[in-house]
Amino acid sequence: MLSEADICAMNFHYARFPLDAFLDDVVRIGVEQVEIWGAAPHFYTCDTTLAEARELKQRLAGRGVRLACFTPEQCVYPINLSSREVRLRDRSLRYFLDCLEVCAEMESPALLVTPGSGYANEPATDAWDRCVEALRRITSRAEQLGVTVYLEALPRAWSNVIVTASDLEQMVEAVGSSALSGMVDTAGAIASGETTSAYTDRLGGALGHVHMVDSDAGGAHLSWGDGLLSASEIVGKLNAVGYKGALSIEITNPRYYLDPFPSMKASVEALRAAVAS
Repeated sequence: MLSEADICAMNFHYARFPLDAFLDDVVRIGVEQVEIWGAAPHFYTCDTTLAEARELKQRLAGRGVRLACFTPEQCVYPINLSSREVRLRDRSLRYFLDCLEVCAEMESPALLVTPGSGYANEPATDAWDRCVEALRRITSRAEQLGVTVYLEALPRAWSNVIVTASDLEQMVEAVGSSALSGMVDTAGAIASGETTSAYTDRLGGALGHVHMVDSDAGGAHLSWGDGLLSASEIVGKLNAVGYKGALSIEITNPRYYLDPFPSMKASVEALRAAVAS
């Protein structure tokens, strides 16, 4: 059963503040684990060294916080594993392979990866094949390093490769790696016309990770209490399939950027109540 120890904070909505401000607030609110969003100005892989990754590991350990997942920025920056453009696709592959090395140095158990997209006016099957090939190369290295790769579906505006829970299940099977695990974003599912239930039904106990946020009807990533979802209902569905991963709070809406702590505090309190019910 999920517990308070599974609640995980994420630094996305702290981008207007130093990373240490986020980490200090994590300690202040009593959360035991974090998911690090790897982006400027906090920790963008292309601007950091492996020594800095080890230093971040020490900063976390010094606060008594463990790392649940490393999520390098890949939606805003020019990263696309399924691109027809060879230069972009190769850069994207190198990026994720470098991120795996960062995971190893930070002792992150997991790396989050998204599928990218092909052109909207071309057959999606071509982009699918490119994604399978890239993920096989990434997961091959992940297996060597002992890192799990969490694969996330994206709304249709972001991807024509993996949009639904069914797409995700098929991709995990096609790649065929023991290091690859599907995940669900509770708001992303809404944006694609689904719910968390689609993912628990498809992936069951194989579900590796959850971005656990409230959402409006359009899929906005909101603080718990600001949207339409029921945290208790989602926790119940996750418990029913034996989910054992993190409940990671990925708040991305700009309304929280200038005062991020209240939304994190409200979300943590909501999840504490949900896992206790």
